Amino acid sequence: MLISTGREVVVAGGGTAGIVAAVAAARMGSRTLLVEQNGFVGGTAVMGLPILGFHNNREERIVGGIAWELMERLFKLDAAADLRLLEEGGQIGRGTPEYCARQIGVYPEAFKAVALEMLREAGVEIMLHTWVADVLLEGSRVAGLVVENKSGRTAIPAGAVVDCTGDGDVAARAGAPFERGRPGDQVTQPLTMLFALSQVDLGRAEQAGAATRRQQEVLGSEYWRMHYHCSHIQLKQWRAELDREFPELAGTMIRFNIRDWGEGVYWAGNMLHIPRLDASDADQLTRAEIMGRDFVWRLTDFLRAHVPGFERCHLVGTFHQIGVRETRRILGEYYLTYEDVLEARRFEDGIALCGYWVDIHDHKGVWLHIPGQGTQVKAGGAYAIPYRCLVPKAVDGVLVAGRCLSASHEAQASARVMAQCMAMGEAAGTAAALAVRTGATLRTLDSGLLRQTLLARGAFVDGLP
Repeated sequence: MLISTGREVVVAGGGTAGIVAAVAAARMGSRTLLVEQNGFVGGTAVMGLPILGFHNNREERIVGGIAWELMERLFKLDAAADLRLLEEGGQIGRGTPEYCARQIGVYPEAFKAVALEMLREAGVEIMLHTWVADVLLEGSRVAGLVVENKSGRTAIPAGAVVDCTGDGDVAARAGAPFERGRPGDQVTQPLTMLFALSQVDLGRAEQAGAATRRQQEVLGSEYWRMHYHCSHIQLKQWRAELDREFPELAGTMIRFNIRDWGEGVYWAGNMLHIPRLDASDADQLTRAEIMGRDFVWRLTDFLRAHVPGFERCHLVGTFHQIGVRETRRILGEYYLTYEDVLEARRFEDGIALCGYWVDIHDHKGVWLHIPGQGTQVKAGGAYAIPYRCLVPKAVDGVLVAGRCLSASHEAQASARVMAQCMAMGEAAGTAAALAVRTGATLRTLDSGLLRQTLLARGAFVDGLP
């Protein structure tokens, strides 16, 4: 095994949390390495989804710092646009369980380019096509990572490690305790294979009652206003045919989103589910990928045969990996609860804000599971995510950031969205650099100093400017 020069901060995972964590640590002056399994950075943000979580339901912006800087760069390139939901009532309007006032549409290739630009500007070293194979342990402390790539297996010592793998791979391998899925049966939220279509006539689909246009205002250029529309494709009227042609997914296919990207291409597939598979298990993840791509291929034929407006549709492609909503949740020094979310609670060590609703996708004949006390944050406001949710129990030397934070099944369903993953990433990267600089452990780091540092860099930690 090769031995690499040590780094002060090593970030595992180059998705939304990892990009921001690495930039944050490097801007603090730490020699920082970012390790990513794909040949690009961006993770979920380059799968065509709009970015959720930058605003609460009072339309106040609640995420700043590096995450917002990235968005501002995209706005300047005309590669992103703010979207405001205009619907009152109805299926997803104000006052409904799934209401979300604002989101940001992003052009995926531009996100990749701008993220790489920011990483390079900050001086982050990047290893692509590289997997975390193991952890280096000194007692209960993570002292670095063992990675695997084309050059073989390499040990990389680190002053601090930030786990942005989404699945908590580093923390779990180091021995941190974790939960998985919902209470009782540990079933995680379903997975989704996203895809792109061309040659779709949405106007015809709407006239036939097969599509419902989402009413939204696009706060962007004329190009975005002309092209970036979202519709729900309603599949209920073909339930018998779906159950016959997709028996393995019977009852889960209700509707899906389709968005006009312009130039004749439509992004599609969110809310179509591959249920009861755990993406933190290699065999099950493989099954999910195979099922997802096979399903999309067959679904394209189904749409051509049955759904008006899709008679000539063409499958442009599926995305680089299946979409994952939930796997491990690493148990930390604080456990964010459903009540914390609903009551918009704040904490002395708050390092990020979230106002997104409790978005739990179901495995049954309804796509949304609504917990007993509802889904919305009190008064459309925001709650704080404590630093302690990023600090795993039982192990030292590592922080988690992203959807693997320490939280209940319900709380994670709110905090898992991209803007909050980025905000957690900035906090974790900053904390790692501060700990290396001051000699503190990640567990004993002064959260007041961390909050002051984040505030000075434009992040929102407990209140709005």
